[in-house]
Amino acid sequence: MILLISLLAAVIVFLILYVILVMQSTKRREVHNRLQNIGRLSSASNADVYWRKQMNRSFKDRIIQPVVDKVAENLAAVAPSGVRSRVEELVDASGGFYGHGMTGFVLFCFVSTGLFFLFAVWYCYDKDMSLFSKLMRIVLFTGVGVYFPFFWLKRLIRQRQKAILQSMPDVLDLLCVSVQAGLGFDGALGKVTAKLKGPLIDEFERLLQELRMGVTRRQSLTRLARRCGIQEMQLFTAAIIQADKLGVGMAQTLEIQSANMREARRQRAKEEAAKLPVKILFPTMIFIFPVMFVVVLGPAIVSLINSMGK
Repeated sequence: MILLISLLAAVIVFLILYVILVMQSTKRREVHNRLQNIGRLSSASNADVYWRKQMNRSFKDRIIQPVVDKVAENLAAVAPSGVRSRVEELVDASGGFYGHGMTGFVLFCFVSTGLFFLFAVWYCYDKDMSLFSKLMRIVLFTGVGVYFPFFWLKRLIRQRQKAILQSMPDVLDLLCVSVQAGLGFDGALGKVTAKLKGPLIDEFERLLQELRMGVTRRQSLTRLARRCGIQEMQLFTAAIIQADKLGVGMAQTLEIQSANMREARRQRAKEEAAKLPVKILFPTMIFIFPVMFVVVLGPAIVSLINSMGK
């Protein structure tokens, strides 16, 4: 048992160190390597160019990354196809899980499960309890370790959906102005993605890539609505598909959608403002009213105690 725990701890420490290395930025090294290779491509052979590229890559990219990708791929292959496809949809909806995709999420699940399992074994090792109680605690903690990555993933999805919903009116305004200036829908998307940043812009960039690859506009917009998972985006894509099908002016459709999105954002702001008195009631009763009572009634109580003592 101790040997098994030691091996699991070593594997988990290795994966944690890998995650830390992945989080570090490598853009500066990539730019430096590209600048070094610019002057060598014309005179070097293909084998030399390939060798230089491999040697200029970091140890993480050459050795650790392929091994970890293979391990994550094997771990993901164990899951049923339905579960795997559902997890891929969730990772896609979260924006790629911090840019690491399915591989990073599978590793996160493995590390989380291993850590909770080791904590459960350590917690139950010297406890005076029955074997059944120890097994139940180990199973419970392991289940929490399995569920925690999905909880974190859904939290990322909610944050991303909120950011998309908040930025939709402004992005649609710029898209509408670009179309009214004479650009097509695809050209207006390119102009918007070049000017702005954010989760919604990332989705529009992916939409543009799919359109350039030959995917129909209807399919691309349907995938966009499915990835975002919010009702406003579904209404927007449905309006664009309908306008494209019926030949309605795109500028007029975008103007109407932009006005609707802005009105919906205004209504959400009013709704949140209406909820504020109820939300602030309990903090006021717990933290503010007792202090006010102490400040107002404190001197009177002290004076009353002194008077009764005399």
